[in-house]
Amino acid sequence: MSMFRVLHAELLKLKRTIAFRVIFVAPVLVALLQFLVLLKTRQFGQSFSLWDTMPRSTLSVWAVFMLPLLITLETSLISGIEHGEKQWKHIFALPVRRHTVYLAKFTVAQLLIFTSTAILCVLTVLVGLVGMRLRPELADSGSPHYGWLFKYGTLVWLASWLILAIHTWIAIRWSSFTIALSAGIGGTFFAVFAASAQLSKYYPWLLPLNVFSDDRFVAALTMGVIGGVVVMSAACFELARRDVT
Repeated sequence: MSMFRVLHAELLKLKRTIAFRVIFVAPVLVALLQFLVLLKTRQFGQSFSLWDTMPRSTLSVWAVFMLPLLITLETSLISGIEHGEKQWKHIFALPVRRHTVYLAKFTVAQLLIFTSTAILCVLTVLVGLVGMRLRPELADSGSPHYGWLFKYGTLVWLASWLILAIHTWIAIRWSSFTIALSAGIGGTFFAVFAASAQLSKYYPWLLPLNVFSDDRFVAALTMGVIGGVVVMSAACFELARRDVT
């Protein structure tokens, strides 16, 4: 019951931040980028398939760029109220176990990221349908692959659990937004250059992108989910033992 109370409190605190609004802004930016690509492309190759190429491209951009940065921002905003108002002593004095605080924030972050990814999938369909009307050569592209979008949107979210767990820990552990932002930007920056390396299949910030690779799919999903649970457990243990000054 304490977990439900803390979770309910975290959801209420979203009204005091822009965390809820950001989950709409981020997918709109990615969808707008894909719309401009469809609109400005002069000529599509004969092998181009709208509902095979465009959703994969959209989710790939989301997985490697926008998703990690969105996780960085959301986890920082969720913990920002306690840091800004110096509420940690008060929270840890309440009759709830400390690890429930981390679990509640981690769960809320998961829900926000899943919702944002789902919004992106919906916008991807809308962009494709509008593109079919604006570009006559795409008019016979057929119907959207709803099953593929739902499947890989969910897989990208599952593979991001490790990043979520790491950033939730960072956001709670350090009050400075600079530290969280540096970790998020640094992780994303190295992901761009490490994508072709052999060890990139184990790099946390590349796991959501790796679900699109047949030879990295299992490792990405396993490390994303199990790694997220392991880091979550370690964070709960550390939070329960840490002194708050």
